[in-house]
Amino acid sequence: MERHISLSEIEAAVKEVYEKFKDYEVDGEVDPRLHDVDPDKFGIAVMLTDGRTVKVGDTDVAAPMGTIVRMPVYLEHRLQKLDETKKVHFDKRSIRNHGGGPRPEGLPISANGIRLVSKIQPTGDADGKYAVISDRILDMMGSAPVLDDTLYESMTKTNEAADVENMIARSDYPLYDDAPIAIDIYTRLVALQASASQLAVMGATLAADGRNPLSGEYAFDGIVAPRVVAYMAAKGPHHLARPWLIKSGLPALSSFGGSMLGVLPGVMAVAAYSPVVNDDGVSVRAYKAMSHLMKRLGISVFGSEKVVVD
Repeated sequence: MERHISLSEIEAAVKEVYEKFKDYEVDGEVDPRLHDVDPDKFGIAVMLTDGRTVKVGDTDVAAPMGTIVRMPVYLEHRLQKLDETKKVHFDKRSIRNHGGGPRPEGLPISANGIRLVSKIQPTGDADGKYAVISDRILDMMGSAPVLDDTLYESMTKTNEAADVENMIARSDYPLYDDAPIAIDIYTRLVALQASASQLAVMGATLAADGRNPLSGEYAFDGIVAPRVVAYMAAKGPHHLARPWLIKSGLPALSSFGGSMLGVLPGVMAVAAYSPVVNDDGVSVRAYKAMSHLMKRLGISVFGSEKVVVD
């Protein structure tokens, strides 16, 4: 079965949702780590896998990628697992510094994110590892995100004050590279700033099985795309009162900076931005806008119909 939707229907739905929530009274605040941020900014960007785009509002405002950056990092991890020359890196015997202890609690930064970065080769080479990840992001996004130096320095000081390295060591939490390297790189990645427009391109590249809709070039081997979308579904904002996937039907990741990115494989990516976040660090407007957009269009990753945009 096929479900046909016109581009004009998507345009109308995006504009309708934008108007519905642009003046919405938000219960939350801008993350205290951010400064000089306009809480009223709000934008929605949709990019189809063929490059057609719908944008409304403040879609060019850059904000920290936060947890969203785990998507391209996890993608790089899956690609490296396909490489026969790098498979040995993921053997249990290759775990460095730490054994098999539990995830440490109370860290100011994600232990899971640090561990994921530690899996990326090369090991022991901070510049090389960061270059591999940032190049992957550039290929998917088509333009480079910009490091928020102030945020990066602030987060680094917070990590040092909390003694993150020793907290990880004391818990015997398993890392695949030296802890200082993995901690610093993940902190830098979290502090990268990208707009909703840029995130939509990155998401649409994943939705198109690795083909960047703007350049037409393949950014990665599409064989890993289903695993990456599943990762987004598993790691998305499911901790909210109503599970995100049930509410929206859209695998997504969110950032404390106010951005959200969702991917509907084979169809499109949806990105939204509004800097006011709730207690869970999820943008209130972006959350509501994206879930309402999916309802308005009547499509879901769990639907049996193949969605075709005419």
